[in-house]
Amino acid sequence: TAHSFSGGGPKVAANKPKMTRPTVYQFNHSDFVVTNILEGFLLREDLHPVTGTNAEASEVEALATQFRIPFPNFEHQFVPTLVDTGEKLIAFDPGFGDKSPQPNAGHYNDRLADAGYDRNDVDIVVITHCHPDHIANLTHGDGLTFPNAEIVFGEAEFDFWKKGENIPAHRPPTLEMFRKICEPLGERARFVKPGDDIVAGVTAVDAFGHSAGHMAYHIESAGNQLMIMSDTVAHFVMSLAHPEWKFGMDDDPDKAIVSRKRVLAQIVDAKMPAIGFHMPFPSVGYIDTHGDGYAWVPHSYQYNL
Repeated sequence: TAHSFSGGGPKVAANKPKMTRPTVYQFNHSDFVVTNILEGFLLREDLHPVTGTNAEASEVEALATQFRIPFPNFEHQFVPTLVDTGEKLIAFDPGFGDKSPQPNAGHYNDRLADAGYDRNDVDIVVITHCHPDHIANLTHGDGLTFPNAEIVFGEAEFDFWKKGENIPAHRPPTLEMFRKICEPLGERARFVKPGDDIVAGVTAVDAFGHSAGHMAYHIESAGNQLMIMSDTVAHFVMSLAHPEWKFGMDDDPDKAIVSRKRVLAQIVDAKMPAIGFHMPFPSVGYIDTHGDGYAWVPHSYQYNL
């Protein structure tokens, strides 16, 4: 006979105060050390329409079923990356920090210590685009989160928000945060265009669309390539199986589709690994062609050997 638990409530593990999960992953990329940090996550209930505003709910649900993920609930993760070249420690998009909208995010600064770094160690902060989950942690309390760091923005991205014109309907709070946090840093920041190097081996890539001047970053060390996709890919199933599906948080969805297809083709053609800010942690993997689109192949132990 089946065993039943008395009381009828949810089963709770004995003496288990909370569930733990991995939050830091580090690996060698040739001469560079790469760190991914689970800054946090947001639980959402709108896999459709947010991951496919131009798709039918039934299409999104069918794909979710095929890939054995829930529908319509999903976890939207925030995973910033650091690249340590040995000479410079570069932090890409350091998350929400102390301005997290909810308790499951904003853990970057604590987990930086788990990765073996201190906020003072960061030499360069690279902002791929000026959305809140990427810029909020530039400041901490009344000061700079990374007091010794040079700040790098994409020129087109910074100019777009500074002008403050034609802001998408869902982005006024983003503009407000930009004006408060990023604009004052403009006088001391460095501005880059696609094709520019942050340092040798770290190159800006045009991925415009998710935001006006959104960038990916191509990392190369000793001939080995890696693409930091940032938000080029929003969801590890939907945005890869159907790169033409529009993501509800893309500021210019049509331009984002063009960029997504181009960046994905570059990654696949070179057979290089990729990191995505919203890919499932530890957020590094490979992209394979799959039907008319692509599929995410998570890293297993390749980088550990």
